[in-house]
Amino acid sequence: MRYFLTLGIFFLTLSLADKSVVKTVTINQMQYAQKTFLQAKEIALQEAKNAAAKEIYGEVVISETVMANGKILDDVVREQSSGIVRIKGEPKFRNGESFGDIVVTIEAYATDEDLQNRSVLKANTEREESESSGAIKKIEQIKRGFYGIWSGFAMRGSGGSGDIMIKITDSGEATINYDSLHCGGELIIQEKTADLVKFKEKLTYGADKCVDKHSITLKKLSNTQMLFMQFDKDETEVSKGTLYREE
Repeated sequence: MRYFLTLGIFFLTLSLADKSVVKTVTINQMQYAQKTFLQAKEIALQEAKNAAAKEIYGEVVISETVMANGKILDDVVREQSSGIVRIKGEPKFRNGESFGDIVVTIEAYATDEDLQNRSVLKANTEREESESSGAIKKIEQIKRGFYGIWSGFAMRGSGGSGDIMIKITDSGEATINYDSLHCGGELIIQEKTADLVKFKEKLTYGADKCVDKHSITLKKLSNTQMLFMQFDKDETEVSKGTLYREE
């Protein structure tokens, strides 16, 4: 029993061990002629941090240095989505083989908690990006189709005009309202192409004010505009107008 307990503790210790890397980076000060020597050292240090963070998290990062009383306590490299790399001790600088070379070596690490937090955050970020991408695609699909709320005016063959509002959901359910005539109802789809859709009208209120069972044809002119045509049972056009997308 003691053997298995010891073995379990050993593997638990391994699973909670920090992930660390040692990185050495060389830059040449001649590449940064407009920079001071101290600024060039900071550039070399930043490149070493980025290299270490990329190996640990697989991503390029931005950095933050924690200081107190003028002394570096802990250099922290934070990936833009909050991955953290910590620097042990002080960076070690030395001259390189070529004139102007600045060499820096750092020992960087991330704790097990840092890695777990980063994994959770990365999963959440990927899910949010996927949901956002799906929402954008859905919006684009809706804009390309007949879905949405459309309103405008139609001229009647008998004279006069009236306002119209048509709502079409992404599931294909459609309604029509003639506000000025106080009637409206459902639109039952009969035929559909990419630029044309035909409905049969079924009034659910105001049947005493409007004629029921007209045919409605909508012809797409653009993503925000379509032609409205209404026909009686003899296929005679009784009204015509232009509708505009509200949303």
